[in-house]
Amino acid sequence: MRRALSAVVLFAATLTAVGGHAQAAEDGYLWWPADGTVTGACGEARSTPTPHTHAGTDIAKSPVAPVYAAQDGTVRWNAAGSDPGGYGNYLDIIHSGGWSTRYAHLAESPGHPLVAEGARVVRGQLIGHTAVNGDSTGLHVHFEIRKNNVVQCPANAGKGTSITARTRTATSIGTPAGPEAVSNGGGVHITGPNSYTDVSSTGQVYAWNGGYYGGSPKGYTGRFVDAKTTANGGGYWLLTSAGQVYAYGNAAYKGGSPTGYDQEIVAMAATPDNQGYVMVSASGQVYAYGNAAYKGGSPTGYTGRFVDVEMTPDGGGYWLLTSAGQVYAYGNAAYVGGSPSGYDRAIVAMSPTTNGQGYVMVSKTGQIYAYGNATYKGGSPSGITGEISDVSYRTDGTDGYVLVSTTGAHYAYSSPFLGNPTGTTAIF
Repeated sequence: MRRALSAVVLFAATLTAVGGHAQAAEDGYLWWPADGTVTGACGEARSTPTPHTHAGTDIAKSPVAPVYAAQDGTVRWNAAGSDPGGYGNYLDIIHSGGWSTRYAHLAESPGHPLVAEGARVVRGQLIGHTAVNGDSTGLHVHFEIRKNNVVQCPANAGKGTSITARTRTATSIGTPAGPEAVSNGGGVHITGPNSYTDVSSTGQVYAWNGGYYGGSPKGYTGRFVDAKTTANGGGYWLLTSAGQVYAYGNAAYKGGSPTGYDQEIVAMAATPDNQGYVMVSASGQVYAYGNAAYKGGSPTGYTGRFVDVEMTPDGGGYWLLTSAGQVYAYGNAAYVGGSPSGYDRAIVAMSPTTNGQGYVMVSKTGQIYAYGNATYKGGSPSGITGEISDVSYRTDGTDGYVLVSTTGAHYAYSSPFLGNPTGTTAIF
């Protein structure tokens, strides 16, 4: 496919804060936009149709593949009928600091878009699908990275390289000022000695050796950020970033959609009798429903943002966790440690032991930190697809846990591996 390094002047814009309940990808890294194999490397010399230097990375896969946003930003479609340089149907995403990314040869077009002109999108969001148009002679996405209209070729992406969508490229568009943001779906939840349940950011539920009671609700706001199963495994609640709660099976709906929170809702925890739950916002605000007792929240002096809440076994307290690994214990929740050193990416989740006298926390790269009577069984798996997004400790009194990545890949330690979900374009 013909793509000259000096071919096109991109739109100039400055990215402002993402509005509503969207969440910025503050680590600054670009993600690969599609699965496939590199069939055209950025910077390679080409002789047809005229001598030029290829300005992007061609990622090819058959059949049609989904294409995702590489970073947060604003959508700019090519003008209808305009195709300078043979891009076919393409859109740009304008990022901060003069950065932009281009996605060419899409099935979608300005007249029939998946994401509209001017829309704000977040990293990992589905924006289109591959097609054959422009100068393309086969299914692929042409992925182009520019800063101030100068092409930036990502490292380690030569011809033949296997690419996994929604994994980090080597290109960063900025350095975070503090612990990076955490953006994920509903995660993984162990429900028995040989079962766990996954929930995606669109509310899809995958029950492995457990009960499936429903999912994929309509009309929600934001994305699904957490879930909790009932004590006997007969149901579950799904939670959105707007605090909406969807109850299935024997999970009792006790309320939701709080008002007055200043950052998105990020997690929930349920009482052992299934008659109440709490939810927490990214700023540590706690909302209690049913027979769940409010024990405190909105702490000051924390670093990063809050990413999780977990309930004690008797429902008499809870822990709040920040992306810097700080733990805040309320009610009868025992503080047994936190604020680990040496982690290389944000802390994303925690999970308590059966008796509540310990817990583990995990970072985006799968680093495990065990406190109290929690036992370290391994971590930092190699070859992670995406980023680790959740951890779930075994519920049967045995030490062990399961990790899940944003792409749904599981990593099991002293716990059964049951499978990975397929067929979703959402994140976990």
